[in-house]
Amino acid sequence: MKLKLAVLMLGIVTVCASAADKKKTAQKAAAAPLIVTIPKGAVANPDGQSYSYKDKQGKRWTYTKTPFGIMKAPAADPATATAAPGTDLSGVKAIDKGDTVHFERPGPFGVMKWDKNKTDLNDDERRLVESQNPDSQNAKPESHD
Repeated sequence: MKLKLAVLMLGIVTVCASAADKKKTAQKAAAAPLIVTIPKGAVANPDGQSYSYKDKQGKRWTYTKTPFGIMKAPAADPATATAAPGTDLSGVKAIDKGDTVHFERPGPFGVMKWDKNKTDLNDDERRLVESQNPDSQNAKPESHD
């Protein structure tokens, strides 16, 4: 009797396990990722790697070629787009040190520090130095002719 009961239990476990495997396979097939392609109406951007597209709902998208395939992302709103990367000087501390300026910015791995000659400063950096160091006469070094 024990042998019959053991065989019956083994059969039930086998049937349940195969049903669970079929269910997992069906879930995997349903969750297969969609392949993103560049739509026919997309316009190539000057960088040669991305395309702009406006869908039927009026939403703008950017399609970018990557080594891993095509990436689709919402297009940046031109009204909120910032200047070139690296020109954001929010949170930067500028210290006037005569002919050079010492900059400090909090970063993800601690404070980033760098020095720059006053002759090499761009307009944004010059304004930052002048706004944070009003007692300095000018962000430009004096020329000794």
